[in-house]
Amino acid sequence: MESALRILHVVEKMNHGEIGTMLMNVYRNLDRSKVQFDFLTNAEGDYDEEIRTMGGHLYRIPSIDDVGIQGYKKALRHFFKGHRFYIVMHAHLDKMSSFSLKAAKRVGIPVRVVHSHNTGTEKTGKEKFLQNVAGSIISLYATHYFACSSEAAKWLFKTKAKNAEIIYNAIELERFCYSNSVREKVRQEIHISDKEFLIGHIGPFSPQKNHDYLIELFVGFRRRIPQAKLILIGDGPLRKKIEEKIKQYHIVDHVIFLNVKEDIERWMQAFDLFLYPSLHEGLPMTLIEAQSAGLPILASDHIPREVDLRADLIEFIQLNNKREWLEKMYESYEKKNRNPVDAEVLIKKGYDVKQVARQTEQKYLQLRDDGI
Repeated sequence: MESALRILHVVEKMNHGEIGTMLMNVYRNLDRSKVQFDFLTNAEGDYDEEIRTMGGHLYRIPSIDDVGIQGYKKALRHFFKGHRFYIVMHAHLDKMSSFSLKAAKRVGIPVRVVHSHNTGTEKTGKEKFLQNVAGSIISLYATHYFACSSEAAKWLFKTKAKNAEIIYNAIELERFCYSNSVREKVRQEIHISDKEFLIGHIGPFSPQKNHDYLIELFVGFRRRIPQAKLILIGDGPLRKKIEEKIKQYHIVDHVIFLNVKEDIERWMQAFDLFLYPSLHEGLPMTLIEAQSAGLPILASDHIPREVDLRADLIEFIQLNNKREWLEKMYESYEKKNRNPVDAEVLIKKGYDVKQVARQTEQKYLQLRDDGI
């Protein structure tokens, strides 16, 4: 019997974030007798144990932050020298993917996929310069281009964007179906009454997610709707800063912080409105999940329109127009509508993970056959 094709994914770490969750959603739904996933990472991740139980291999090398550029290049060369047997490697480090792609090409790995998951960067100064230089040479080493949206392809691949295959960040449809009983139970757990209007956000506390702006919107909204509450789900380097800002605005009793990594679908059911004022995104999976659950969303106009399932649930607003944000928030409060998206719509749009896993599996097998 032919052994499974092993795909080497190069990621920072396998955590409960957009990239890690997307990969795990696909991995769980693959026929692992045909295709297996292995991971080259820089740190321990939330999904490591699950990966091992599914037969995946985890490798670790130090990051650029740990050992500098030269140390990182050396670690990559050493790793790929001992793992040249891979036929397909798949890099998920956006512009910094060029380092691993180059190392893989040097040892003769025939299929080298680069995957764009974003439409911008938070880096500045020397770090941004390094990213731009690294990103500019990706085409010298990549053989195939994947992206989560057309905007993400344009950002990373520039003139090569037309060659990119768009693979949407698919979800497990059954997990995100709306349930009124779950909604009531979760709201009871966090002591939110029927009369209170719960605004939610899910995402790491990082510059990209724009929590500062979100807090300002909430403060403005509460001046008119004092029974509003805010729940922020996630963790990250800017959490303490946001906690301090909430104290300064004297709204500590009206904001809930939750650092949960699992059962996100349960918490989402409790929301009345999802705010998403990100500075840049590839294609946020959480917004697909939210629409699946029928949750109204107000999102920044920096988010690719491909995320809109045409279910009249999401509106895009310019970040420099705070008045419009507040007006739309008031409108949502008055409507209090919940309109779950039918599963067939998600399937047709390409967001069903079972369908995407089958397509990805076939794509990898085709890449192997083409690459040998």
